[in-house]
Amino acid sequence: MLVLWQEASSVMDPDESLSHKQSYWDKPLIDNVISDLNTTLTDPYHQVRFKAVSAPNSSDWLFDLPITSCGLRLDDEAVRVWVSLRLGTPLCEPHSCVCGSLGTAENSHGLTCGLCPGRTP
Repeated sequence: MLVLWQEASSVMDPDESLSHKQSYWDKPLIDNVISDLNTTLTDPYHQVRFKAVSAPNSSDWLFDLPITSCGLRLDDEAVRVWVSLRLGTPLCEPHSCVCGSLGTAENSHGLTCGLCPGRTP
């Protein structure tokens, strides 16, 4: 298993002082996957999405307590949109916007167009 890990992680000399930590064994493999994703994603939309979800603290809002009186409770639709954007799944069907532009399944246009119905300025 050590030989397989060394081949997959490109680390030839394991540090014995850190071998008791799981993060020591995981980090090189995760770094390789991230590097592969950065080179294989060709669509600019997915490149930006990947960088956004990989940013430090990008998921900190998940640790907030849902306190309605403080405005910290998200409705089901807001969570659906967030998860769709994070995973890159379609938000809606392709359609024509009222401004004349084409709304795609990712609907990134709908997040910025001031004429789109349902968008809160």
